[in-house]
Order: sequence, then C-alpha cells, then structure tokens
Amino acid sequence: MGKKKALTIIIGGDLEKDWDNLLSNKQTKQPASVLYVESFEQLNKLLSPMRLDLFNYLISAQGELKPKSVSQIAQMLNRHQEAISRDIGQLAALKLVILKKIKQAVYAYPNYDSINIRTGKVKG
Repeated sequence: MGKKKALTIIIGGDLEKDWDNLLSNKQTKQPASVLYVESFEQLNKLLSPMRLDLFNYLISAQGELKPKSVSQIAQMLNRHQEAISRDIGQLAALKLVILKKIKQAVYAYPNYDSINIRTGKVKG
C-alpha cells in the first residue's frame, strides 16, 4: 500500500475561519483531510460505534491476500448484510472507504489508515 493517510475530525472547529486563512495564504499548506462536525452528538450520528468498528476491521484487513466482499464482512463481524451495506454506504459517503463492484460482489477498501479526533481548531 502507498503512503498512509489520516483523516482528522474536528469537533467544534471553525471551518469558515480555516478556509479564510487558507485562501488568504495565512496558512502555508493546506490541512490534511479534515471532516468538521459541530458536536459529539453529530459525530456519533455520522460515525457510530458500529461504523467505527467496521472501519477498523477494514483497516486491519488491508494486508490480507484476498479482499472480502460485503457479505463476507457481515459473516466475519456477525452482523446482517443489510446493516453492513448501510454502514459501508455511510462510510463511502464520508469518503472513508472506496467501493468496488466485481461481478455481483461489492468490496470496500479504506481510504484512510487512521482517524484522529480533535476538539477545536487544528493548528497547521
């Protein structure tokens, strides 16, 4: 696998101020991949404990020789396939995973190697 990527989630950050700084060149380099949320409650809605467990499983399974389909992941995690599909869809909407369809099976690959959660503004 290539260079490791981390997603930073900022709870209560100031997206507008960070973009203003970036556009006015006050900040010399663009921040790493960042997801802004307003509260811990919003974070929990986007990334529930079950979704975080699923994402962690996908990261840990990266080294396996043969990737697992959504139905195989459901079996491994002892969850319903519909629930895994819904959670993987949410992770894909947040760009945390990339989906690939091969024949009839859907495979999910993590787009990040880790998630960093911070409160307030990230200093660049």
